[in-house]
Amino acid sequence: MTTVDIAHRATSGQDPEHGGPDPQEVRQRILELTTSVYAFSALISALELGILDELSAAESAAEIGRRTGAPEELVVALLDVALSLGLVRRTVAGFACTTGAAALVGGKAKEILQGDLRSTHLQSANLIDCAGRRDIPLRGWQYSDPDLLEAQGARSTEAVGALSRMVFPQLEGLEARLTATGGTILDVGTGVARKAIEMCRQFPNVHVVAIDPLPQALALARRNVAASSLEDRIELRSQRLEDLADHQRFDLVWIPVMFLDLDVAARGLARAIEALRPGGWAVLESIATEGEGLQEAVLRLVALLYGSPGLFPERAAALLRTAGYEDIIVLPAVPGVAPRVTVGRRPVGA
Repeated sequence: MTTVDIAHRATSGQDPEHGGPDPQEVRQRILELTTSVYAFSALISALELGILDELSAAESAAEIGRRTGAPEELVVALLDVALSLGLVRRTVAGFACTTGAAALVGGKAKEILQGDLRSTHLQSANLIDCAGRRDIPLRGWQYSDPDLLEAQGARSTEAVGALSRMVFPQLEGLEARLTATGGTILDVGTGVARKAIEMCRQFPNVHVVAIDPLPQALALARRNVAASSLEDRIELRSQRLEDLADHQRFDLVWIPVMFLDLDVAARGLARAIEALRPGGWAVLESIATEGEGLQEAVLRLVALLYGSPGLFPERAAALLRTAGYEDIIVLPAVPGVAPRVTVGRRPVGA
């Protein structure tokens, strides 16, 4: 290797003999990932400690520490990270949330954000632990940790508001059915029933049948439904989608196919179309996606761990078509939201 070659590699970070980054660049990328992990942890910690809650108006680190019980030095360190992420700003009085962050660190939005971050943290930590034990978790969604299940449930409620605003109005007849007396939704893989509860709040006349095969999740779901006083509107079942036997009962079937392998999804969609009333809609959520970027690769990894490695949105559309659905649409990706949505309708005359 000539001096010119070595100089080129040093300035470009590329190994000209084997392609890709050289060792120094690899180490730099790992350092950047390490930084991201700590930044992620700092954000979770600031939310858990209630530090960001205190910043609707400018406050000093000392005052925030007094209110939250966190050491002032830790408050400063966490807010320095939040500052670098553009979530807070410095003021004469100390710190305050930026406008965009302020909308996410209070009320329902905070609950969803905390659920998202907690779920990601606990699932990624579980992957590392399983890899260390050589017990690779490729059996689909099998989590039993109540903290993780509740976090995933909190995260899932975001989809109800987003789809109700942006998707349901595009689906012919659906809003009228869900707002009328007798409207019925099937919530597949309900988990701890947070999404089912949110559906009932979004549509005050609707009845929800919520199914899940995991006993740990259903135990928490029963507690959550009871606490919400919605037992008369939410029916919980220990059941898999592919075992569904209802006939022409539902106006909407909500299926997170991200948790189903191809065979189960195909059998489940055949059951679901029989369970839909004529003209009713199936809404599918998937996360596996094509592309060569880091985000796409990570989403494929998550889909593999969830049990649906090959279920790209286009494949979900093909499964709907095979099962006899019509008006099938793969909706565009929404910035900041990982699941892709695919919809299909039971024919009106079927």
